[in-house]
Amino acid sequence: MSEDNFEQEIIEEADKRNKPKSIWRRFAFGSWIMILIIALLGVGAALVYKTSFTFSQMKTEVLGNLTDLTENMATPLPESDRLNILLLGLRGEDDPNGGLLTDSIMVLSIKKSTGQVALISVPRDLYVITPSTNIKEKINYAYALGYEKKGVAGALLFSKIAVSQVTGLYLDKAISIDHAAFKEIVDVLGGVDVYLEAPFSEKAQFAKEMIIDLPAGDNHLDGTQALYFVRSRFSTSDFDRARRQQKVLIAMKDKALSLGVLANPVKLFQILDSLGRNVRTDMGMSDFQSLLSMVDGLKFNDIVHKVFDTTPEGLLYSSHTESGSYILLPQGDNFSKIQEACKNIFQ
Repeated sequence: MSEDNFEQEIIEEADKRNKPKSIWRRFAFGSWIMILIIALLGVGAALVYKTSFTFSQMKTEVLGNLTDLTENMATPLPESDRLNILLLGLRGEDDPNGGLLTDSIMVLSIKKSTGQVALISVPRDLYVITPSTNIKEKINYAYALGYEKKGVAGALLFSKIAVSQVTGLYLDKAISIDHAAFKEIVDVLGGVDVYLEAPFSEKAQFAKEMIIDLPAGDNHLDGTQALYFVRSRFSTSDFDRARRQQKVLIAMKDKALSLGVLANPVKLFQILDSLGRNVRTDMGMSDFQSLLSMVDGLKFNDIVHKVFDTTPEGLLYSSHTESGSYILLPQGDNFSKIQEACKNIFQ
């Protein structure tokens, strides 16, 4: 389908204002990034141009042929009944202090035939063979290595290859978002609400930029607080951080839906501006159209959450490199158990 026809569908969808509940159900997507992008489809013709422009900003420019980067690199085959999207969080290209290292690595997995949805967190300290080399590095370095070779397109490609080694899943598409967009979008949403079973505090993190101290129970977080909440790991662990990231992701989804973003063009423009400046993806308009077509049948109230960690059931153990760097390795020193868990996550 052409982009002209796709935009016409956007306009037609916007005319169906007499069915708001149906529209909301279509936009209840499991990934908050997807929600914020797909939500704009209900706004109407006034945002059609802006939508297309934002997608053009987000779409990665391929610097030359990428096939030379993947020679002799085996990847899993696509599965007709699974759609897997890699979600990456990083400080940002302009941050000189490890800005291209991915702090957050998640796979959004969808089983098409049943509508089941899963979020799989991969720890950034996992030690893997980096794409196009025989050298082992932490998996969060794959993005930076790919960026060095072929810009953002290479960064997304290398991250997909590295994570597919671990999970055994074919990764159809990838999306990266930096901290600036995360903070801005939480603030545009008016903050997010999270419930904590126990108090949470971080006394010394990120060169003492901020100390966060949250009580047990309900907490309302603004953009800055939410960012530090999902980044903190010194007082707990990287595994707990992954769980907090998933918690906030779902909170953002809930807040976006409860606010009625579709009816607020000002908020949508602000979100779109932030997405255009700070999000990069190898997805195009047609890919999002395909996602939208399956949204009605997805089970968002029963999302499967998986975090690999060093518990007996977590399939990892901790170790150190010869230089003393902390790393994580798979039980049995291969990824077969992790791959089995990812393959069977919906069973």
